Amino acid sequence: MKRILNLDGAINLRELGGYKTTDGKQIKYNKLLRSGDISNLTPQALKYLKNYGLKYVVDFRGDNEQQMWSDRNTDFYKIYSDPVYPLKGNGDKLASSLNNTSSYLGLIYQSVLLDKNGQQAYQLLFNLLLENNKDNNSVLFHCAAGKDRTGMAAILILKALGVDDETITRDYLLTNLMYASPSVINGTLNDESGDQDINKMNMTKADLESITSVFDAIEHYYGSFENYLTQALKFDKNKLNQLRNIYLEK
Repeated sequence: MKRILNLDGAINLRELGGYKTTDGKQIKYNKLLRSGDISNLTPQALKYLKNYGLKYVVDFRGDNEQQMWSDRNTDFYKIYSDPVYPLKGNGDKLASSLNNTSSYLGLIYQSVLLDKNGQQAYQLLFNLLLENNKDNNSVLFHCAAGKDRTGMAAILILKALGVDDETITRDYLLTNLMYASPSVINGTLNDESGDQDINKMNMTKADLESITSVFDAIEHYYGSFENYLTQALKFDKNKLNQLRNIYLEK
């Protein structure tokens, strides 16, 4: 099956099925989609997603973004508002004190994943993933560009499912292929009335140091990724086993 879904009106829409785990299993197809803005989906694209089995749409954008570029309401999926911003904890201070990255995006990613509000956003995502336990039903999670807020979510999901860091990194960097043309990130992704910090993030190329810094921050402050899931996302070993049972081929 295709990794990149070129549906009319979608930005950076990609399938996460098919990735292998370190213990030889594979993520199921028709279960997990990552994306950028989907406010301009055409009727044909919506028909495709209905047939695909889409049931849950998780929107990481802020209130203003959601109002200006609203997700399309349909009768086959439910939209969950799950803003990652604004950050409310001390994630930025923790990231700054770690001082192990010169990457603009890397510092932001560390701040989000160490911040209480960012953690609550991804906690909701992981709990919704457990609800998606019927065959051929899928979750789509997205932000505006499908690179940063969505990219961090994909990192967490793939890591939780047991995908190796190299594969996770390749999936993250695939965004750069989607944005090979500067014109792709105009319009809703770089609007004068939008949040300028988010505009800057959308215009910044994905880089290897960004994702490495995420792994480093989690390791430094939590000791292991499993500890991060348990302590930051309240996602214990029992829930982790449920997640793997739902999303991995037997």
